[in-house]
Amino acid sequence: MANRWTQAATILPPTIEVCGRRLLPFCLRHRVALEAIGSPILLTHLDVKASDILAAARILSSHDLAELRKPTTFSEGIWLSKMRWNKKALMTEAAKLHYYFEAQSLWPRFWEKDNTNKNTGALPWPLAVVASLVRNGATLTEAWTMPEAEAIWLHIAHCSASGADISVVSDKEWEAMEEAKKKEAAKQEAKPNTRN
Repeated sequence: MANRWTQAATILPPTIEVCGRRLLPFCLRHRVALEAIGSPILLTHLDVKASDILAAARILSSHDLAELRKPTTFSEGIWLSKMRWNKKALMTEAAKLHYYFEAQSLWPRFWEKDNTNKNTGALPWPLAVVASLVRNGATLTEAWTMPEAEAIWLHIAHCSASGADISVVSDKEWEAMEEAKKKEAAKQEAKPNTRN
C-alpha cells in the first residue's frame, strides 16, 4: 500500500458527483469558501440539510468564487426538492460527500507536542500554507487550488527545510501505535470489574 505522501501527491480527480455536479479535488479555496458560509459539511458530527449539501456541491465543483454568487439553477432547485422530500436521497448525497472527504484526508500525521507556551497568533492556517507555497515558487492560483493534502505536505516540507521542529509520524509508526491502542483496549476490557 502506498504511503500517505505518495497518495496525496498522486491523488486523481474524484469521480464523485453530488447533486449532479462532479467534484474537484478538495483544496484550500474550497475549505475557506465552506468556512465563509458557515457550512456544517466540514464538521462530520453535525446533521446537514439539503441546502448545505447543495451549497457544498456548488463550491466543491468549481474553483471560481463567482460561481457562489449565482442564483439557484432549475437543476439545483430539483435537487433541493428531491433531498427535502426524500430522506434516502438526502442520505445518499451526504454519504457521497463523506466518502469524498475521507478519500482526500491524506494529511501528514504529527507527533503530539506540548504547545502550552506556543503563541499561534491570529494568522489563519490556510493563509499561512498559501503564503508558504507562493514564497517557494507556486503561483497564487496553484497554492489555492492544488489538492489540500498535497499543499499541506509541501508546506510541512518547506517549514522543515527552514529549520522548523516538525515531527511527522511515519505510516509504520502510526500502524504500530494503532496496534498498541487496540491491545491496550482489549487488555482493559479483559480486566474484571472490581466495583461493587
